[in-house]
Amino acid sequence: MAVHHDIALPQELQPAQLHVGADIVHRYAELTADFNPIHLDPEFAARTPFGAPIIHGTLGLNLVVEAIEKTFGTLPAEVAIEVRFSRPVPVGATVLAGGSLRDPRTGTYEIFVATENGERALEGTCVIGMAG
Repeated sequence: MAVHHDIALPQELQPAQLHVGADIVHRYAELTADFNPIHLDPEFAARTPFGAPIIHGTLGLNLVVEAIEKTFGTLPAEVAIEVRFSRPVPVGATVLAGGSLRDPRTGTYEIFVATENGERALEGTCVIGMAG
């Protein structure tokens, strides 16, 4: 285990997993005030290139934050996250977020969100630090 700014850095983030059913997508829409029909309206979504409703990308990103919190017991004082959303995730999928330590000197992790078949929907990096 590496140490960075007095934080023990494990090699892997503890995974966070969630089955994202329509009920969760609707609650997330209410929480974020993002009522885009691509997420909520099956008839509308059927006429898009996706063919069906997709989850909010930031819902998957929040799962990365959950993995960080599970790993460190709380959200560290400083976390910088940079991601790319690489593919949509259909409502009803199970997603898994995690990450691997890339650079212990800087506290950088490679992070991801993947579907149950292993397809990456989000990839990027996060840097774990301490305030002060």
